[in-house]
Amino acid sequence: MSTRISYMNAIRDGIAEEMRLDPTVITLGEGIGERGGSYAHTKNLWQEFGSSRVIDVPICENGFTGMAIGAAASGLKPIVDLMFADMLYEAMGTLCHQAGKLHHVSNGGVQVPMVVRAQMGGRTSGAHHSACPYSLFMHCPGFKVVAPSNPADAKGLIKASIRDPNPVIFFEHKFLYPKKDEVPDSEYITPIGEAKVVREGSDVTLVAISSMVGKALNVAEGPEMDVDVELIDPRTLYPLDIDTILRSVAKTGRLTIVEEAHLTCGAGAEIAALVCQHAFDYLRAPIIRVASLDTPNPYAPGLEAAMIPSEERILTSVRRLMEAQRSADVRALV
Repeated sequence: MSTRISYMNAIRDGIAEEMRLDPTVITLGEGIGERGGSYAHTKNLWQEFGSSRVIDVPICENGFTGMAIGAAASGLKPIVDLMFADMLYEAMGTLCHQAGKLHHVSNGGVQVPMVVRAQMGGRTSGAHHSACPYSLFMHCPGFKVVAPSNPADAKGLIKASIRDPNPVIFFEHKFLYPKKDEVPDSEYITPIGEAKVVREGSDVTLVAISSMVGKALNVAEGPEMDVDVELIDPRTLYPLDIDTILRSVAKTGRLTIVEEAHLTCGAGAEIAALVCQHAFDYLRAPIIRVASLDTPNPYAPGLEAAMIPSEERILTSVRRLMEAQRSADVRALV
């Protein structure tokens, strides 16, 4: 049995289930208590679990993130709600120097079982509230990095993240919050580190991250698509399930990667490098990356639409990939 619920409610339900099961799970953030969060994404948690476990904090991301690290090292399982992924920058030193390294520098004596919820993505949120900085934490040792694209995976992965003994950065795309889909009623966990083949195909491998999965699926199954696309959702960016991607590339010989993060040094660059390292001989054409332009997000809807990958850009990348030969001018494919 399943129930059709939103992405946002699926995450909230997963948190509530884990808090009922484990009294050491707490959550803290700005306005998440009685008010229920800026997106209503913690609605009713304060009423059920009280102010000792659903904790409102002052606007000081570095401070309350550091407090959560100490709580995690002392035996609790805190969920830090940063509201916007951009606020990760305010706590980078605390996270990368402490949360990511404590287990290592303590010779395994200290664990940091904490989750950091970071709401990412544009849609007229402006330059300071639209970042998708997941690749930064793929680069920082000690973290697991999760970016679900649908309600069922979001619930299963938030539960897995809370139970994980390592710090997890859990990226939630704001655009996905109202999206509804079927979510199992029974208890389940979505394993961290396992990609999902959303659609099987034979001509092109399309790897899409977070909100780009829906766009990519629309393109793959749209009336203008005349090739057979295999669509893969990594779900977890670190550890990355590169084996699933390599198997697909070995079958199709072509790869395009779509993400909303900036192009330079994005997750797509890492995926492309790994495919070139392990599956170069299978490639029939250069890898194409489709990503946001290397600029801060503009507030104006028209300008932001030009910056963020569109279905048209995804379709164009697949078509050019099919036309390309390995000797093609790569610049013409971008």
